[in-house]
Amino acid sequence: MNIKNYTLGTLEASEQLINDLYIELRKKINQWASITNQTAQARMGYIGQHLVSVVTGFPGGKSGARGKDLILPDNEFGEIKTCYRVDQLGRCNSCDTVISPTEETCPNCGSNDIKRNEDSKWLIGIRHEAEFSEILAPKFYFLVLFEFTDINKPTTIRSSIWRVNPTAPGFSYCMIDYYKNIRSQSTSKAPFNLWPYQLKFDLMRPYLIYRSFITPDDRVQTEIFPNRDPERLHNLRPLTEYSRSQNLTRDKIIQFADSMGASVPASDSKSKLLGEIQAYIDSSGIPPEIIIDKLAEALYLPDIRRHLDGLPKAVKERSGIYRV
Repeated sequence: MNIKNYTLGTLEASEQLINDLYIELRKKINQWASITNQTAQARMGYIGQHLVSVVTGFPGGKSGARGKDLILPDNEFGEIKTCYRVDQLGRCNSCDTVISPTEETCPNCGSNDIKRNEDSKWLIGIRHEAEFSEILAPKFYFLVLFEFTDINKPTTIRSSIWRVNPTAPGFSYCMIDYYKNIRSQSTSKAPFNLWPYQLKFDLMRPYLIYRSFITPDDRVQTEIFPNRDPERLHNLRPLTEYSRSQNLTRDKIIQFADSMGASVPASDSKSKLLGEIQAYIDSSGIPPEIIIDKLAEALYLPDIRRHLDGLPKAVKERSGIYRV
């Protein structure tokens, strides 16, 4: 089929795009990497932008790294971030040889004791005050993730797109905390690292709008597609799994319990406190969006309150700080 016959917003276009711009490109890059011994990674961030346009039905702004990634109706726009966890190099735990993702055993010693890396993340850069004032300007952020379904068996690849509303407390308060507390104390001024499936991501109230699987024989199997399948809220994990978070202190957990109306017994154990709150939540029927937002407020507000009065007007309005 001629590519000009494909249209935005169709499942057929999404699968053909993955075949043309992902499967075939990745296959050729890996072939050349075996000859040149160079990295097998490509600039997959731009592929993420193409995929979001096809999946959502909205065109891009030809922006590349800067500008408006997705042009939405009513003069709105979206920002796209791509995290690519496929084709990362690993290392042999026996002889320390670098291992490519397509190698099942170490080419040097034959060991199958291999450490596979999956430490890529989304990067959100705020270089100065002007960019900070615009960080909540997009109507949505779209977070694209390419990853193996099983890091120890790098065969089937899962591609996902989450849509995040930047006005959600878990996103807006996180950006304020990063810029005012973390970046301001940093000498490197590195971008904000948003790790998939970690607490800060979970608190952004992300909705899964697209998911497909690329099988070892290069077939694309689409599980979730807009207007065909309902979007899915990325729910919190059981609360006890967040007990190791250093930012989630005992005092913040108690504040979270109070905001939820949960009476928890006094304890020095974060895990026990979170377990009690989880039991209360399980029996209460509280909507998950409210639980997520309440936990985000408890996590971030104590650390950002002193900065609220001095925030740019646009950040105050979009983050809902006036309601605090």
